[in-house]
Amino acid sequence: MDKMIVLPISDNSGVDLNGVKLHSTTEVAEALEKISAENPDMAVSVEATDSKWYESIGKAIYGSHRAGFSGERFRVLIDGKPLEA
Repeated sequence: MDKMIVLPISDNSGVDLNGVKLHSTTEVAEALEKISAENPDMAVSVEATDSKWYESIGKAIYGSHRAGFSGERFRVLIDGKPLEA
């Protein structure tokens, strides 16, 4: 993978992407689709400081999947540890 896009989550107000707060699954998906058009080999890492931010974590997960990120091109870390599915 050439590039890892990190979606940091520190509250339930949305998903951060390059300093911009995305408030919906659709906003996450559209932003990631635009970025991946320029770099199709990139991966996404959702990184939450705490599992209690489940609403924003869900938006990041579903938005990423809608944009085509899954498997080896997608991961979720909660407080630095991989999310067990």
